[in-house]
Amino acid sequence: MPRRFAMSRRFDMSRRDVILSIVLTVALVAVLWLFFTNSAFFDWAFARHQNTLSWIARPVLVLPYCYCAWRRWLPGVILSVLAIVTSMFWFPVPVAPREDVLAFLAMERALLQSGWTAANLLGALAVAVYFGLVALAFWRRSLWLGFVVVALGAGLKLLWSVLFSPEAGVAVAPFALFGVLLLGLVLALLHGLKKRP
Repeated sequence: MPRRFAMSRRFDMSRRDVILSIVLTVALVAVLWLFFTNSAFFDWAFARHQNTLSWIARPVLVLPYCYCAWRRWLPGVILSVLAIVTSMFWFPVPVAPREDVLAFLAMERALLQSGWTAANLLGALAVAVYFGLVALAFWRRSLWLGFVVVALGAGLKLLWSVLFSPEAGVAVAPFALFGVLLLGLVLALLHGLKKRP
């Protein structure tokens, strides 16, 4: 039998899961380090992020993140975060990118390249808290609390986008709304199936 490591009364991990979690965390840190320290990789990733398929992929990938938290499978949670982060460069550079997308990404690039300012530190903290609260809600098996956190996060993301890019920030709106509606639909279907005799 695989050795298991107790984490709490209701959660433990096998040795394999501990190793897998460490490997995935190292991979995530490596991707983020490369993104913020290598200008060529930074430019390449942002060029591909002009493809709005990557904007659709992120809210879709929140689903496995929530599912893995629900199952209390830490490697899956970390893998989902890695997928969400890397999805910005999964798709090819579009032939004719949208003007509002270009304007919004130009704002994001400028912010990220401005260094660890107070605004950037606050933004990074907000993202970490958001993912932590979503995982915690589903980890505790509270579907609707998880949905509320995701919906609030989408709303705050949209508000931030409009405040920092008044002309192009609304480009985020359809994708934020899509993510909330998609999760709500999945949770409603699961709730309906659970109530069936």
